[in-house]
Amino acid sequence: MIGKLLGHTLVQTTARYAHLANESVKASGSRVGDTIGAHIAPTEPT
Repeated sequence: MIGKLLGHTLVQTTARYAHLANESVKASGSRVGDTIGAHIAPTEPT
């Protein structure tokens, strides 16, 4: 799934980045999720 999100067509391409620290990957994923969520969540009236 991560490779697809990054636009990788080969699993080997994604595997090159598997050495990254888990906390860094989690933080990046969280930021991406927050950004996507902000664009699809309905906004509340002001």
